[in-house]
Amino acid sequence: MKPKWGIPRFMPLKTFINPSNGYLVDDTCVFGVEVYVIKSLGLGECLTLEACPQPVSHKWKISNFSTLGNDRYSDVFTAGNHNWRLQLCPRGDQHNIYKNISVFLCLVDSGDQKVKATYTIRLKGRAGRTHQMTGGYWFSGPNKKWGMPSFLPLTTVQEYLAGDEFVLEAEVQVLGTVRKLP
Repeated sequence: MKPKWGIPRFMPLKTFINPSNGYLVDDTCVFGVEVYVIKSLGLGECLTLEACPQPVSHKWKISNFSTLGNDRYSDVFTAGNHNWRLQLCPRGDQHNIYKNISVFLCLVDSGDQKVKATYTIRLKGRAGRTHQMTGGYWFSGPNKKWGMPSFLPLTTVQEYLAGDEFVLEAEVQVLGTVRKLP
């Protein structure tokens, strides 16, 4: 990391020029150095914090909920210069099948960056009824989705439906990113 290295006061000048010490002979001296090169295995990262992170809201209308079988994905939206989307598992994820709806926030195309974000996911239903969960997560590598496997029990979802539809809303705020140094 340093281009040069040394000892600022190796020995007193009086000691160096005294002929009886043998460092200076006939106004000549010889310096030597041994260099050991150690391959560094350390990885460097650069953390960039957002100065004034702005939350971004994305609304997704879910229609014909009772007929949905497979997972659904929202359109991609941008928050903090990163692309995101919501994943809805209308019959629950693999751990909550036929018990709860599962909702996840997914980071799309971030490369090898880690992204720290806070989020609120809301289900908005009839008569202004709202259910929400809030969290924060480092989205990175294989962990580019995070959310709520047990967002809302399937039996309770019926209370929110307005004509077999509701709105999922994600509010995402990117706090910072980490990237690898070259």
